[in-house]
Formats: sequence, structure tokens, C-alpha cells
Amino acid sequence: SSPIWGAMEARNMQLKINTKTLAAGVAMAALSFASAASAGTVVIKDIQGVWSSQSPTGTVSTSGATSTVSWGTPTEGTMKSSYSFTSASAPFTTTLSDGQSAGPFTLGTFQHNNWPVTGTTLQTVRLTVSGVVEIDGHDINFSGFVYDFTHVETPNEGSGWWGACALGGYNGDSNNKYGCSDQVKVNTNTFNNSFTFGADTYTIDIAGFLVGGNLTSSFITKESEAVTYKCGKKNKQTCYDYTSHAFANTADIQASISMVTSAVPEPSTWAMMIVGFGAAGAMVRSSRRRGALAA
Repeated sequence: SSPIWGAMEARNMQLKINTKTLAAGVAMAALSFASAASAGTVVIKDIQGVWSSQSPTGTVSTSGATSTVSWGTPTEGTMKSSYSFTSASAPFTTTLSDGQSAGPFTLGTFQHNNWPVTGTTLQTVRLTVSGVVEIDGHDINFSGFVYDFTHVETPNEGSGWWGACALGGYNGDSNNKYGCSDQVKVNTNTFNNSFTFGADTYTIDIAGFLVGGNLTSSFITKESEAVTYKCGKKNKQTCYDYTSHAFANTADIQASISMVTSAVPEPSTWAMMIVGFGAAGAMVRSSRRRGALAA
């Protein structure tokens, strides 16, 4: 072959190498951008739970971190039956990067104070849990998670001469020691909330109600005994010993938080990549035209 053709082939070969190097560099830059993960310090605090929409009865009250809805006429003493929600007192703090999650952590504790009552009882009620998410010192309010409760009140004495309880067992056995147990049913209307801070998207997911180490949507709550009367006959006088026996009947509301950073480059980054690939293509086309003219 002639020296001219040899020089052209060498130049074209070098051009192809440079083009491949440029394309590889642009691709590596895009990959680096896509895989780059920001990190943020997340604090979840100021959790609040508010009862509402109680039906057909119920009185809502708030004391500190605890919101309570109560109902019924006490059969003994002054204790009404009630639901309470107590917000977690300590903030939850974590540091998240792209794709990471943290939790579960407790938003608060639900409790059914199951005292014997008469009269109209609660059937349905709503609990809305909300709070503040703080990311790198910036406060972000998140909308409430909504829980609809259905309350199943049962006759404490059971039915029939054997005292069969509506939810199983018998009046006086280990699960119905002070009367037949009741039931709480929970419907979680919102399982997650998402919000964006900067280029990052965060998602708070509700893990559910944790009862005895298990997630559940309904659970049995044991009946408490308001007052036990004990009588003596010293000097033919009757004495009373008031003693309460209460079951906890609690469930933790738990959640977790995740961070997802978009891997899509910004418009300016896309523009730089397009210019780079365009320049590489122009170099190849220019080289081919010069080769054709020389021939």
C-alpha cells in the first residue's frame, strides 16, 4: 500500500480510539452520576395521635402525649371503658443514603382500658397519627396515617348457664377471668406516605399493630375488674376492700422510613452527554470525508 493510505489508516485508527475513549468517559460520568448517593440525617419527632369520628358515642380528651376516647356507664367505681393512644416521647434519629431503610420504630402505643360498663358503647372511631420529619435540620410536616377502629363489646357474663363467651371460652377461665373479653378491629387506610426533600424521596411505611410480637389487624382485649368487695364480720360491721385488676391490652404502632434517590440525570447533565456523543460522531464523519477527498 502507498504511504498516503498508510497514514490515513493510522489517523483513522487513532480517531476511533479517541472516540471510544470519549464515549467511555461520558458513560462513566453518567454511571457515576446515577450511582452517586446523597445522605441525610433524619429525625422523626412531635408525634401526635388524635381520636375523632366516634360513633354512636364517646368522649375525646387529651392529657399530655395521650389522647383518649371513653364511653359507657361504669358498673363499679368510676372507670369508663376507653381507647388511648400515647405518642412515643423520644425522637427517632437515623442517617440514610440512597436505597437505605431504618426501623421499625414505635410511633406510639394503643391501649384498650377494658372496664365493665353499661349503656351505649362505642362501635367505631378513627385515630389519625401525624408528626414532623426533620431532614438535615429542615422541618417537614407529614400528613396523618389514618386508622379506623371497630369495637366489639360482648356481655361479660356470657350466655347460657355455662357462661359461654361470644369470642370463645367461658366466663371465669384464663382468657375471660373477670368477664368475657372484647375485640378490637383495625383498618389501616394509609400504609405509607412519601415526600421529597431536594433530589431525594423519602417514604414512611406503617408496619402495623404489634401485639405480642406479631403484626395484626384485630386482637382480643381482656376484661378488667373495677372493684372487688371483701366483707368481714368484725364487730358485725361490713368492711370494703377496693381492689382493681387491670389488663394492659396494648399494641405498638410501628413504622419504618426509606430513602430513594432518583438516578435520572439533571437536564444539564443530559445536555453535556448529548454534546459529547455528538462531538464524537462529528469527528468520525469528518474523518471519513477527509479520507474520501484524499482518495
